[in-house]
Amino acid sequence: MQHNSRKKNLLYAVYLLLLLLPCLEIALLILGYRPYRQVDFKIESTPDHCLIPHASLGFALHPGTFQVTINEGLTYTATHGADSIRIAGYEKQEELPAIWFLGCSYTYGMGIDDSLTFPFLVNKNSPQFDVKNFGVPGYGTVQSYLQLKQQLAIHPPPAWAIVNYADFHDERNALTPAYRRDLFMGYQRSNDAVSTLMRTAAVPYVVASVVPGKQVRFCPWDSIYHNWQYRETFAAVNFLQDLSDQKQSQRIDKAEVNRYIFQRIKTLCDLHGVRLLVTGITPSSETKETLKELNTLGLKTLDISVDLALEEYRNAPYDDHPNAKANAVFAKRITDFISNQ
Repeated sequence: MQHNSRKKNLLYAVYLLLLLLPCLEIALLILGYRPYRQVDFKIESTPDHCLIPHASLGFALHPGTFQVTINEGLTYTATHGADSIRIAGYEKQEELPAIWFLGCSYTYGMGIDDSLTFPFLVNKNSPQFDVKNFGVPGYGTVQSYLQLKQQLAIHPPPAWAIVNYADFHDERNALTPAYRRDLFMGYQRSNDAVSTLMRTAAVPYVVASVVPGKQVRFCPWDSIYHNWQYRETFAAVNFLQDLSDQKQSQRIDKAEVNRYIFQRIKTLCDLHGVRLLVTGITPSSETKETLKELNTLGLKTLDISVDLALEEYRNAPYDDHPNAKANAVFAKRITDFISNQ
């Protein structure tokens, strides 16, 4: 008798589920929800693969000179040296104190030629320094920390380390579900060969852990993110996975992750006698608040941002990255700051 009762309850639950799911789908469609669609962002390069996998940074620059086209309308030239960093000027004749720029695609100079990036302009306008541009598209501050640590182990310390910070780095540093999705799906849709190419990659991230030495972790590419089945078919599945992602994100203390990374960067710079500057490169209130907090931790900060809502500062209409005009502003503000120190 008890067995029959359990069977009836199970059948009833299945019946309710089958009844409610179509109702949920219809309700969500009426409210404007849709099945998942990745926003297309197309990047092509000649030769292929201007970005390559990296076992601890996620991805890195492929040495060579590339003609890169964004969204079939914006083409620029990017030169990556044998050391896998974008060139920031011509070699200077003598050994000079160095400036290392670290950051994401804004530092790299996405969408503009080599000579128009702000690290290149700072190098051009600062004959007393030798500038290196370690920026890579898609990086967060966690990669900047790891790069700094790796470079200090093999090269003399620079005079300055300039970490260019944007509020969206918080998602990257913690590898939130939203960033995992955008990273994985964006790469998948940009090139058919990505699945094979990225197989050896591992993406770094930081957890707010109470276990010393366990904060920095590495996620293999194959484990970055997967859409639930039928997410691209049904609004209900897309809605439920979004809800699951949001709940996971709410459990991540992104502010603590941020503090951990910048404190480690400061410790490295203090240990090696490097002057550290953190710039705010986006004009958001979140970026400004982070700069204020970093000031309380004893870090020098500088807001170099421009209003990227204005098309005059973007690679519009094909791309929203800062254009040559914005990069010229960044370069002047940084050059002026360093000159006054």
